[in-house]
Amino acid sequence: MTRVETDLRAALHRRAGRVHASPRLLAADYHPRTRHVWPFAVGGGLAAAAGAIVAALALIGGASDAFAQWTAQPTTPTQHQLAAANAYCAVNVPTPGLPLKLVDARGPFMVVVYSDGSSNDFCTVGPSFSNASGWSTSPPVTVPNGKLFLWEQHTTTGSGHAYTFLIARAGADVSAAGLTLDDGSRVGATVESGWAVAWWPGRQQIVKAQLTTASGMRTQTFRSSRCGLHNCDGGPHGRSGRGGSGV
Repeated sequence: MTRVETDLRAALHRRAGRVHASPRLLAADYHPRTRHVWPFAVGGGLAAAAGAIVAALALIGGASDAFAQWTAQPTTPTQHQLAAANAYCAVNVPTPGLPLKLVDARGPFMVVVYSDGSSNDFCTVGPSFSNASGWSTSPPVTVPNGKLFLWEQHTTTGSGHAYTFLIARAGADVSAAGLTLDDGSRVGATVESGWAVAWWPGRQQIVKAQLTTASGMRTQTFRSSRCGLHNCDGGPHGRSGRGGSGV
């Protein structure tokens, strides 16, 4: 027992004598509680799990209520959400009437992609933001199997808080994509009709994608580029002409 523990024990006995003079209270043995120390192997596993939780929470930390209902994995949109998104996008996208290619829902937030292969519209609807934009490609992009072609990775703000979205074309054999960001956090992308979309609170950038393909899992890496409120590593929309497809 340390000197501090000995002094504390004596002080507690003196205090007990002043507060209540019952033999039961005076007989109490005041001592510090012991802690169970996990073996290193178990502790390492718990540390890894805790690290993953901290990384996930870091995405929504500091975002106040702006993205409080955001989820790292896509959710299933309700019919009401779909109707509201369609109503907004129909009158705000640059090229109305393009075929619907992808719907990404994360709680109350919706991202919708329309494309005919040459003209492409991107529409976002949610409690913290709503916007629409579009671009054209000539000739249409053909993406190799097992790859993502990163059209755009862009950080902007909604309700005064930063968020980053990613738009990519996906190889014909890619059915799912898990993204690893430069702070170690992970976000699941929505993959539909040859497109992949994800977004997250904050300014983190993608460094790796785990792709589910017809021939198994593949890993694709990207250069992390912290570029604030500007486009990053993104095909024809990014700063680097070589940044689009990753390596």
